[in-house]
Amino acid sequence: MKRLYYFAKSLTSVQGITTDLRQAGIGENRLHVMGNDSSAMAQAHVHTATPWEETDIMHSGFVGALGGMAAGLVVGFMLAGADPWGMQLDTGAIIGVTLFGTCFGAWLGGLRGVSSRSHHLTPYLDRVEQGDYLMMVDADDEVQASKVEKVMQGHRHEAEEAGREEHFSPFD
Repeated sequence: MKRLYYFAKSLTSVQGITTDLRQAGIGENRLHVMGNDSSAMAQAHVHTATPWEETDIMHSGFVGALGGMAAGLVVGFMLAGADPWGMQLDTGAIIGVTLFGTCFGAWLGGLRGVSSRSHHLTPYLDRVEQGDYLMMVDADDEVQASKVEKVMQGHRHEAEEAGREEHFSPFD
């Protein structure tokens, strides 16, 4: 998936661009807008960015799950090899400890991620804090990306290209 970033100066511009994107076949679920005044965006019926887009919850949760899985595997093999409590632990114990470690790591990572901004948005946050609107448009392939770019070129006085991620994933 590709993600294209654009800045718009006004909410009116965002609404016009959203309408034109919808007419070009880009669904509103592919557009996420981030700005300072979320209540004004809600009143204008603009598809705002959710906590999934604004925070690092997905990325940190995924990294936490991987770390927890590794720790769970190590602890599981250590427990199976040490024969604690005078009983033989088998593969089920290793799997159980690994699953617990994975879930616990994902939970801890998610807690860390929900309290930090998305690393994908770091280059754009200063302009958002100054009052601009960041428009994030997701495209599955180059055909959709070219449709988005064509619409945005029609709004070149209202929308400024800010960046592009060729292989966007919330997990990386």
